[in-house]
Amino acid sequence: METKLFGDKKIIIRKIGNADLKRARDFQDFINSLVKEDAKLLMNKKATLKDEVRFLENILKTIKRKTKIFLVAEHAGKIVGTANIELERWRRNHIGKFSIAIRNGYRGIGLGKHLISEIIKLAKTELKPKPKIIQLEVYVNNKPAINLYKKMGFKIMARIPKRIQYKGKLIGDIIMILYL
Repeated sequence: METKLFGDKKIIIRKIGNADLKRARDFQDFINSLVKEDAKLLMNKKATLKDEVRFLENILKTIKRKTKIFLVAEHAGKIVGTANIELERWRRNHIGKFSIAIRNGYRGIGLGKHLISEIIKLAKTELKPKPKIIQLEVYVNNKPAINLYKKMGFKIMARIPKRIQYKGKLIGDIIMILYL
């Protein structure tokens, strides 16, 4: 666990743990704030408390198997960001699928860059087998995220048109890869 200053905000960055099962409502509040905002993520329906408990239980199981790592960012007791990498299976078990989500009001302050950097470091030391590739998917119209990923060394590998339903339209998806 570390506390870092982002602008004027002291944010705690930590790994998810068993104690977080008791905080399912906080995780539900976090994801539902993103759904309500209509943020550029796949989820578009609010999570129930039961959904969130199941989600947390699954995360903890995959972490135990050393096929996933998951970071949580908190400010003043509120979850403001998460980042994770999960290994694919079988002949693709050298690929870590990356995802990140940051609450509105906490973007553009360096938190995303820090979470990406930290989660990749952890992936190299904690996942079994060690990933050789980190892969992510991003909406074509999410310019701030695309620019951040490029700065972090990710390269665009594919553009898939009309793959995502967003605000009543079909928009493209970009697949980006970072070779470790």
